[in-house]
Amino acid sequence: MTARSIRLRLTLWYAGTILVLLLGATVIARTLVRQSLEDEFDRALEASVGLVQGFFRVEIAEYRQIDATLAHISFELVIPDRRIEFIRPDGTVFVPPVQPTAAARPSVPPPVRERSVPLDPALAPGWTMHITASLASLVRQQRQVDSGALLAIPLAVALAMLAGWVLTGRTLRPVAEMAAAADRITAGAGGRLPIAVPGDELGRLGVRFNALLDRLDEALGRQRRFLADAAHELRTPIARARGVGELALSTPDSAGGDRAALEQTQHELEMMSHLVDELLELARAEAAGAPVVRETVFLDDVVAEAGRAFGALARRRGQRIEVEVPEEVPVQGDPVSLQRLVGIFVDNALRYSPDGAVVTLRARRTGQGSVLEVE
Repeated sequence: MTARSIRLRLTLWYAGTILVLLLGATVIARTLVRQSLEDEFDRALEASVGLVQGFFRVEIAEYRQIDATLAHISFELVIPDRRIEFIRPDGTVFVPPVQPTAAARPSVPPPVRERSVPLDPALAPGWTMHITASLASLVRQQRQVDSGALLAIPLAVALAMLAGWVLTGRTLRPVAEMAAAADRITAGAGGRLPIAVPGDELGRLGVRFNALLDRLDEALGRQRRFLADAAHELRTPIARARGVGELALSTPDSAGGDRAALEQTQHELEMMSHLVDELLELARAEAAGAPVVRETVFLDDVVAEAGRAFGALARRRGQRIEVEVPEEVPVQGDPVSLQRLVGIFVDNALRYSPDGAVVTLRARRTGQGSVLEVE
């Protein structure tokens, strides 16, 4: 499996997309979870503050003195992951007469968050309550979320790659079948691509490829017919030329006989050359590979040039060419192709007209367009 495999690339793109989506979702979820945990921690801290203040108001009514009340609260009120301190109005820390035992003293592992609020402005003016709360549980829960994500994301990506590999294999199976069918298609055997679903993208591609194969078969058929016609048309003049040559070789040497045989051979060769030229023009027209040049061409000039070019051939045959072009006749077309076309017409006219005949070339304009006549 090469790096250029479409199946592998689609699988990697699919897995990469899943990875990006999971990372984005994890970042968002992590942010939301942390925000939720911090909000819950703040609410718990506020609840601790309210609990201490409420407990102080109840106990102050029994103990009457602030120091005695706070000493009792220090022993009775123990909140996990919280350390509560009371600050006198002069800024010193209140220390209970008897320190609580280590078992009763709560530990506050880092990291911590601190909060200072008035104890009770009415009952304990100037006294401040300072709470130190541990964020260890919040950090621990956040790490659990991160650990779960670190385990879930690679597993999800691996499952996505497996699913992508299977899905792309099923999706690209028609492509493999088309490729196998294309390998079996030859000029002689023919064949077409199999199309499972003509309406989808691969199906439309297969339909267009089969249409291309139909056009290629048609072109090959025309080429075969062209070759068959060319071989058939060339067989007759070649046979005539061979017959004249064999006849000349089978008779005694004579100046007149040799000249007549050579003239006949020359005539047949001219016919073959003419036929080859026409077949070449037909092949070029059928090929349609070269770009068509369309520009303004004066048909009267093309006709006049053809009359001059074939004048010597006409005089040798005792014929005459007349050109009638009373005005300019502009047309849109390929000048080279037009010259060849007019040349074929004139050559045919001279060839199939009797000696002494007049071949007339006309070019004129009409209401519907331009007209070329060879009479």
